Amino acid sequence: MLRVHESVWEWRDGRGLEHVRLEVETDRIEADGLIVAELDGRATRIRYRLHYDGGWAFGHGSLEADFDARSRRVELAREHDGGWVVDGIARPDLGACSDIDIMASPFTNTPAIRKLAAPAGTPQPLRVAYIRIPDLTIEAFDQEYTRLDALTPPQRVRYRSVDSGFEAELTVDEHGLVIDYPGLWRRRGSRESSLGLTRPT
Repeated sequence: MLRVHESVWEWRDGRGLEHVRLEVETDRIEADGLIVAELDGRATRIRYRLHYDGGWAFGHGSLEADFDARSRRVELAREHDGGWVVDGIARPDLGACSDIDIMASPFTNTPAIRKLAAPAGTPQPLRVAYIRIPDLTIEAFDQEYTRLDALTPPQRVRYRSVDSGFEAELTVDEHGLVIDYPGLWRRRGSRESSLGLTRPT
């Protein structure tokens, strides 16, 4: 059974929108997303395709950025041994990263939220491959997620950037998708459907 989730978020300052379409099956999850925004006076478009296993472990993905009449593309993958490869080049500096986080994307909070295992009130540390936009440079960042309720997945979560000290209390839905991210994003619409289809093998 293929389940499809779609969400649209707007930036609270009105400068951008994000749309994501999730295809969810037992053994794989695929996210196809688009961000359109004004960044530092520049019209910017980011397209991403991210692939996870059925437990939200990141496998591989690609991003494309268009800005200032220029285009940039990056491909990245996390290998079975935990190593990372970016555009065909090994990145040992990302070796401790278990997820990715795209700057200006509320969606990329979802995999971390779905994998929260610590009890309510206990911060769960996470190192991510942080992707800046629009230039798509990648570096390791330390973060923490703390569930604030006993639901699975939690529907109230505190996010903290260890590097900057920034914190926010997120409200999410039963799928771990952000509904409200104070000061940054809010979801404007969502829909879901189930298709009685299986992938060809």
